[in-house]
Amino acid sequence: MERKENCSSENALYYARILFVWFCLLGQVGHVVAKRLKVEVETPGTLPELVGKKAKYKVTDLTLKGTLNGRDLCFLREMAGRDKERQSTPGRLRVLDMRYVSFARGGGGYVRHGEWREVQGEHTLPPYLFSECGLTHIDLPERLDTIAEGALGATRISRIVLPENVFVGASAFYGSNELAEVVFPRQARGVWKGAFEGCAQLKTLSLNHVDFISGGAFQKMPAVERIEVNGDVGQLDGWRTFAECPQLKRVDFRGVVLGTGGPTLLADCPRLEQVVFHGDILSTGLGAAEHCPLFEGYTVKGKVLRSQHKDFVPQVSDEECLEGRGLADFMSRFAPVVRRIWAHGGEVMGYMKKTSAPWFYHSACAWASEGRDEEALAHLDIAIKLGFAKYDLIKGGKKWDALRGNPEFQALVEKVREVGDYLYVLKKSPAYREDARPMPAFTYQSATDSNLVRVRRYFNLDSIAGDGDEISQIKNLMYWLHDAIRHDGGSMWPDCARNSIAMYELCKREGRGLNCRFLAQVLSEMYLAMGFPSRFVTCQSKAYDTDTDCHVINMVWSRQLGKWIWMDASFAAYVTDENGLLLHPGEVRERLIKGLPLVLNEDANWNHKTKQTKEGYLENYMAKNLYMLDAHLESRFETEPADGSGSPRMYLVPEGFWPLSGHTTYDDRYFWQAP
Repeated sequence: MERKENCSSENALYYARILFVWFCLLGQVGHVVAKRLKVEVETPGTLPELVGKKAKYKVTDLTLKGTLNGRDLCFLREMAGRDKERQSTPGRLRVLDMRYVSFARGGGGYVRHGEWREVQGEHTLPPYLFSECGLTHIDLPERLDTIAEGALGATRISRIVLPENVFVGASAFYGSNELAEVVFPRQARGVWKGAFEGCAQLKTLSLNHVDFISGGAFQKMPAVERIEVNGDVGQLDGWRTFAECPQLKRVDFRGVVLGTGGPTLLADCPRLEQVVFHGDILSTGLGAAEHCPLFEGYTVKGKVLRSQHKDFVPQVSDEECLEGRGLADFMSRFAPVVRRIWAHGGEVMGYMKKTSAPWFYHSACAWASEGRDEEALAHLDIAIKLGFAKYDLIKGGKKWDALRGNPEFQALVEKVREVGDYLYVLKKSPAYREDARPMPAFTYQSATDSNLVRVRRYFNLDSIAGDGDEISQIKNLMYWLHDAIRHDGGSMWPDCARNSIAMYELCKREGRGLNCRFLAQVLSEMYLAMGFPSRFVTCQSKAYDTDTDCHVINMVWSRQLGKWIWMDASFAAYVTDENGLLLHPGEVRERLIKGLPLVLNEDANWNHKTKQTKEGYLENYMAKNLYMLDAHLESRFETEPADGSGSPRMYLVPEGFWPLSGHTTYDDRYFWQAP
């Protein structure tokens, strides 16, 4: 008995030890499972339940699949060491695989960073998502198109592989002090301001094709020594793009550059010696570097078609001026850049569209002259997509005669007509119609106002207007201003109070002119001071949001005629019908649409240098700019103050056409109502 009891005790001890080891192993396995986890989120907002509270702060390596919203991202931040108030958590997540993740709006904010941050788009890594989190490695979503502001800032990531066609947003990696390697894709859509600011381990950057590099893109990088772009660049902004990089020595651009801004690409880089452009540049504004004592100037191994600062970046000389086949070959090196940008839904920036479109048109003409139809049509297509809209050139150009029967050419011409045949566009505009809504009144300051009395006396307007009838006085005031201040459409806005006296004195003091807007403001105050109700009217094209060329004229009320009339001090112009009746802008617009006779005064001119014609001034220039009209509701002394505090503007638009801002009407009778 005694021996059996001993055996029984030994067996019990043996099994107890086995159970202990088993439970220990189970514990270890459970611990391992908790460290590495794979989760598929089929319904946005369910990540917290799928991971669970017990594993939340134990997981160190997480693979995610599915769609995440704000609730999921808040939980994910907590797993990675920071909550939505940017406070520390016990989270231990360090490795994150998001290759098959997308994002969905909803679920609320996930972090308060200045303001509550929320999901922005399906394929955008949201702003400040992992800022200040403890991640050391992340595999970004394969379909990611944007890394938003600060999304990966102040992490512990040491190496990052960027997905194809990504846009790297402002401060995307700011303060990531352990980031030592960035692997760029074959094509990036852009790099924005301060993307790698404060990345203290990043010594080199090697980009490939990139659509856009913004001002300040590579600023405040304490360790970077060399930056190279091994592909082509769409646009390189020229404002402190490389700045405050104390170790930077060299920058290389190995492909072609469609265009650069300027002038200050480089600033506060004390060791910078060389910036080399190995390929061609279409257009550049690069100028002097600031506080870069070792920098001796830009090296351009290719050709530069246009340079704003030739002392710093010489352009092709007059002797080697590119034209004909030479221009065609030159522009052919830029065509792939533009096509590559468009291939992934990108856009050529506005400035470069305007600059490059004419050159692609000229190169298309060159190819057409050589009978190279395929190349000619390809370059013409690019020019049109970039905004080329000179219908008269393509319609009448003899170089296109051989292609006029080509269906592809005909389709391209029709595209130009839809935007560049301004009379055709105006005639196709929807009609005005009555608007029954209550509308605010247009008001006109009395000539007895003290400021207008001062204007009348300052300019001696009674003498300028003369003793003739009302119409002659209205014309005399316009002609006097046309002679007194030259029209300068490219002039800077006046740095003074925006009233007639201050602007006139500025022009006389500085020997400068005014653009059409300010000339019209001066004339409007002169008319008001003489007791003639007046508005200055902004005339814009259908493409007002991309076409920066508008025109501003005056409409002044004639009691003698009982109607508004058109006066344009920029061109000393007014318009009548076939019987000599003076017309207002709305009547001119209607007659252009209906094809009725219009007569431009014989002495209409630009600065007494260029005579204006009905065909050029009315049927082309103003036909373009009479699509949309607007005027301030209140016409007075200093109608449009420099601080922007003027009265609202009322827009007269064709029915169904809506501008971006302001009061809008499609009732022309309301807009042209008598004062």
